[in-house]
Amino acid sequence: MACKAIVSSLALNELEISADWYEERAVGLGGLFIEFIYKAFSAIELTPEAYPQKKNNYREFTVLSFLILLFTIITIARILFIYYIFFIPAAILS
Repeated sequence: MACKAIVSSLALNELEISADWYEERAVGLGGLFIEFIYKAFSAIELTPEAYPQKKNNYREFTVLSFLILLFTIITIARILFIYYIFFIPAAILS
């Protein structure tokens, strides 16, 4: 069942840091990265239960092999809380 996403300040901060990292490598790439992530948010909103449940009721959405979105579902209001974004730039450099 579809949910409405709320993104934590921690996740937004990591998103900004990650976008800056991409922008340093090529002009415009940071903006494309942010667009890509918001498309991932939309995919999670549509079918949040489709992603594996991990520790403490958190679920993971892995974007490629170097980016993980960690979220939980607050079922009463069908709110999707995106808690954190794990960005691992070293994984894409090797």
